[in-house]
Amino acid sequence: MRRRKDIDQLRGVAILLMVMVHSAATWAPSDASTTSFLALIIGGLGGLAAPLFVTVGGWVTVQSKWTLRKALIRFVFLYAAQILVNISAPQRFDPFSPGVLTLFALLYLTAPLWVRISKNIRATILVGVGIITLNQILLSGHEALDWDDRTFVGSLLEHVKHLLLTGTYPLLPWILFSLFGASLNNFNPSRRTLLILGFAGFSISAYFLYKSIQEKIPFAQPSGGAMLTFFPANTAFLIAALTGVLLIWAMLENRNSKIGIHHLGRLSLTLYVVHFIPLSIFANLNLGLSSASVLVLGYTLLWWPLSLVHQRLSPTRSLENMLRSITQQR
Repeated sequence: MRRRKDIDQLRGVAILLMVMVHSAATWAPSDASTTSFLALIIGGLGGLAAPLFVTVGGWVTVQSKWTLRKALIRFVFLYAAQILVNISAPQRFDPFSPGVLTLFALLYLTAPLWVRISKNIRATILVGVGIITLNQILLSGHEALDWDDRTFVGSLLEHVKHLLLTGTYPLLPWILFSLFGASLNNFNPSRRTLLILGFAGFSISAYFLYKSIQEKIPFAQPSGGAMLTFFPANTAFLIAALTGVLLIWAMLENRNSKIGIHHLGRLSLTLYVVHFIPLSIFANLNLGLSSASVLVLGYTLLWWPLSLVHQRLSPTRSLENMLRSITQQR
């Protein structure tokens, strides 16, 4: 099937958001407010990066011809890529910390199960509600874990536990976004339907905001005592993230980019791995709020023209092409 530029464009938006949130976390001044309007905007948009990534991954997987051999190759390749990311950012990760790439590895390995579920709308809704409910039940057992607890791996058992439940991107509940993406592919809802669902989710998210104001607790934070938390992904975050993904999808689906942002999407794996290297090298910069903001914006947008140059000069040199070549070898 012909590769769709609009889907690559959605993936390109996700990689820009992910670079933005990672660079902001690296270079933000230690005394920067986490409740200011700027912090909420960056946190809100950055919080949509991984949900959008995984949703697009679910959509694309439906298009892919799954074989066990292909799944095992991708599983090993993505695991190795995650280790490379961890080594590139030792200040953030243990060498064997599960992350978003190991999540993709596990999702592709289990794809026959959740892709089949996504073909039935009732089963999709039932399983989706079940994932959210189970996640909420298990949340109390690990919501107090800090970043080090979620990334340190001292044994194989701990690695598996982080991979499935307690890590930064565990299978539960992140499989929800893959199921959602696969459903978007199977049922292809109209833009009107997406906007209606998005408005419903926005209304629920607005209630969460109202409740946070009434109870005088932070609305959104990466972790800790907030209404929406990313580590772990609580119920309020899952609803808000699905809402954001719906709205972005409604705006960009079937609309081809004339400014080349789809090239970012074609290099998403490569850019995800590579962008950590400068962040690691220059992690100790001591910046004020203004200079940090300019640096984060510049570093984020830098990858856009670099992807255009790459596609013109050396389009075959990428981790994506390497994975494709290995998979196709017999």
